[in-house]
Amino acid sequence: MNITGSTLSADAVRAYLHSKKAEEEAKQRAFEASTKIELDKLHESFNQRGVQPEAMDRIATLVRKTIDMGDKQALVLRFPSDWLPDQGRAITNHDKDWYAKLDGFPKRAYDFFKHELEPRGFQIRAEILNWPGGMPGEVGFFLQWKATEEI
Repeated sequence: MNITGSTLSADAVRAYLHSKKAEEEAKQRAFEASTKIELDKLHESFNQRGVQPEAMDRIATLVRKTIDMGDKQALVLRFPSDWLPDQGRAITNHDKDWYAKLDGFPKRAYDFFKHELEPRGFQIRAEILNWPGGMPGEVGFFLQWKATEEI
């Protein structure tokens, strides 16, 4: 409804406000629906990916840069906790078998760690990185190492 001098009334204002609110809600729903579609596509792509052949070189570069910055662990993977079958509950609860709840790419990344990095003396730690609205947000996998002596 369009408010003009001849249609101006409290009812016309309320009707106009109602129509504007309905229009904004419809835009928001459409935005959320398209965002969900894109996020679902991204999730599917993430789950289908494999550990790349150059992963070891990339990890070595990351570890070197992390050491140069004075840190003793490197964030090697980050993804939404919603992408885990248990939404990150095993990680949140510090379940000793948290890795058993992984699937898709996070599982392949963990398997890469077990076969390639753990035998080289590295450890892996998973943690919830943020808590939007009090709920688990993103998961981070940290590659850790212990210096045998402080330099």
